[in-house]
Amino acid sequence: MKKLITIFLIFMLAHTLSSHSQNLPIIPTPKLVKVLNGTFKLKDKIVISIMNSAEANSYTADLIIRTLKDFNGVSASLGNNGGIEINYIGKDEQDHVIANLSEDGYVLRILENKIELKAKTPKGIYYAAMSLIQLLEKTNNEIKCIEIIDWPDMEIRGISDDISRGQVSNLENFKKIIFHIARYKMNTYMPYLEDMLEFEKYPSIGKGRGALTKEEVKEIVAFVKKNFVEVIPIFQTLGHYENILSQNEFVKYAEFPGAASLNVSSEDTYTFLEDLLKEVFSLFPSEYFHMGADESWDVGLGASKKLVQESNIAVVHANHYKKVYNICKKYNKKVMMYGDILLDHPQILDLIPKDITIVDWHYGAEPNYSSTKKIKQAGFNYIVSPSVWNFVTIFPVNSISLPNIKYLVKSGIQNESIGMVNSNWGDYGAETFKEFVLYNYAWSAQCSWSFDDSDLNKFTKDYFNDFFGIDDSRLSNFYKTLSEPHNQIPWHNIWRHPLLKFKEPGWWEPRVSKVEQITWNELTLSAIENDLAQVKSLVKKNKDHLELLHYILKLTNWFKMKVETQFAIQKLINDKESGDLSFVSNAIDSNISVLQSLKQDFRKLWLRYYKEANLKMIEDKFDRLIKYFEETKSTLTLRSIENYNPLIKSKWLYFKQNDSSYASNAEFTTTIVVEDNIDEAYFQLMGNTHAKLFINDKFVDEVFVKHSLSLLVDYKRIKLINVKPFLISGKNSIRIIAETFNNDGAGFNLMGRIKYPGTEQFVMSDDKSDSKVGWAGRQIGSTVWGNVISKPYPLEVIAPNFETLRTSWIER
Repeated sequence: MKKLITIFLIFMLAHTLSSHSQNLPIIPTPKLVKVLNGTFKLKDKIVISIMNSAEANSYTADLIIRTLKDFNGVSASLGNNGGIEINYIGKDEQDHVIANLSEDGYVLRILENKIELKAKTPKGIYYAAMSLIQLLEKTNNEIKCIEIIDWPDMEIRGISDDISRGQVSNLENFKKIIFHIARYKMNTYMPYLEDMLEFEKYPSIGKGRGALTKEEVKEIVAFVKKNFVEVIPIFQTLGHYENILSQNEFVKYAEFPGAASLNVSSEDTYTFLEDLLKEVFSLFPSEYFHMGADESWDVGLGASKKLVQESNIAVVHANHYKKVYNICKKYNKKVMMYGDILLDHPQILDLIPKDITIVDWHYGAEPNYSSTKKIKQAGFNYIVSPSVWNFVTIFPVNSISLPNIKYLVKSGIQNESIGMVNSNWGDYGAETFKEFVLYNYAWSAQCSWSFDDSDLNKFTKDYFNDFFGIDDSRLSNFYKTLSEPHNQIPWHNIWRHPLLKFKEPGWWEPRVSKVEQITWNELTLSAIENDLAQVKSLVKKNKDHLELLHYILKLTNWFKMKVETQFAIQKLINDKESGDLSFVSNAIDSNISVLQSLKQDFRKLWLRYYKEANLKMIEDKFDRLIKYFEETKSTLTLRSIENYNPLIKSKWLYFKQNDSSYASNAEFTTTIVVEDNIDEAYFQLMGNTHAKLFINDKFVDEVFVKHSLSLLVDYKRIKLINVKPFLISGKNSIRIIAETFNNDGAGFNLMGRIKYPGTEQFVMSDDKSDSKVGWAGRQIGSTVWGNVISKPYPLEVIAPNFETLRTSWIER
């Protein structure tokens, strides 16, 4: 098909000037544009005639009618002999390019006496209307006569939308996102779900998390259908199951307690999976289903270890994929899946059905992506999947996202990919407002529809003209300035304890000092603040977006204050005589005041677009940082700041089974003496990765989850436990059983406080010989106790505050 069109393009070049399409403010850029003589003048009471399939095209016609009314002040209605005509391309069409258009292709002719929208399908008519609407919104009721013949480079053009880790759009926002991508001729919307569906058989899944109800899914499906978008659910079937598997009810399906992957060695797992999938399939009518299956790193470490030993990790994965594939086929679903594990273990490509569509995701900016050729040569249909890069910083990392989108699409086109799906992710709570990635979605729409005409500067100018309804360079400058690498602020630096040293930059961050960064922020962002105030009264659409931009500026300005406060604190620590205690105290008060305001503003903006569920996890981040500042101020005034370290003092304890390795399951014990008249007693427990606490041989509690991208799960990594009911006067035995499924060794961290009238007693894990609490350890199964050993934890852990019952937190 594409080869045939290419042949005819050679003959079309004589009357086609590429500069014409480049000058049109239409996204994506049309393939072929011919400028005709004259103009079409819009007149009131214009008639729109639908020549074929009135019902199938009535919604599209209504969109044109609404645009004429809202932007041109022109009334329009359906009727005969209209000035705007909607018609199908006939079988007798003589133009070979038009005759061979795909179902997404269209013709838009603007003549002096009529506007024609022509295509082979209602979808093509809709895309013709999207081009016409973009022109109508920018005209003063007079449009130059042109002929557009247009079709996409890629068959599938869409986005995936992570709603599993924080932001769950309200219905209005779902529809806004879907209409936005449809406006730019995207045809696929993939919600990434994990536990974000309400299940009849398992009502605890997604409970209290804003999980989509059947009614909400039904409304979304109806809306996408009207806009010729197909909704394809991404529901995990192997890895990234931590939100579900961290619930006690479902631990039995895990590869091991705390795993993010399912146990592929148990038939019960497949019964459980089919129960879930049946409900997913019943809600989403698409013939396609995306089974996820990325990053399943836990497979083979626990229950399925024997399976892997009997064959290999590739075979075990392939066998699981085939079982899920067979479930999907049983319900007449075509299967899609992520390709990272397949590329890590290429043997899998020879072991799974060839009619699986592979989603080849890569998020780095590279000139070429060799995987596209590998997957093509292996005989699979595949989709390329770049990212909007909204998961690490307060504003998307466009310096990576934009080239990632362009060059991955390029590699896909060169190697016959059937489509592109642009990914957004909500790692660690999804603080970055999803509205900021609409720009990236549109850029991927441009690249996947008309790659050769994808000029980023022209696109950016046209996009913000289209998005805000005015042609003003300041609008695109907002994004250009906020996208500068020096202006990117990672969320982990926002939330980081003010007494910790500045974190080393990630691989994608510029290696500049904090003083350089905040100086650059001050230089470049002040102009934006003035421009935002000036354009507020000028923009015709999406005025709410300016509030989001203003919030980013306010957050950035506060971050500058935080950094300068940290400079002052460090000066006070390093040179108490020259440090200004009063200045630092006042600066901390200012930080707290602004943070409280930022929290209130964040809440207002969040609730405008998303469900309230999961907002508390972000508000907790604000509250935690405010407490850090309050505790720091208290430390400044109550004790010597030089000796204060916010990190936890208790050690991570392990047991060495030999000189070179740590025990993967171990038992630890100590004895403490407790006085009468306990006021309160709290122990904080952490494990690497599974740790059970016993006091006086009674089970108290356990932790078993491990690090993941889910903020929900992070809460479960640390438990602050009321142990007063378990303690007795006199000697008390403390015992911990730890287990791990990696090579790090089984370890734990315990810190506790027992409070008496007028005094307190601390209990903590420690391997010092003079420690008040002496710990012993042994491998499970052994009868011989030995010395424990401590080793550093890979991440910084903030100490708990037993006075306020604030738990520790693990820094990123």
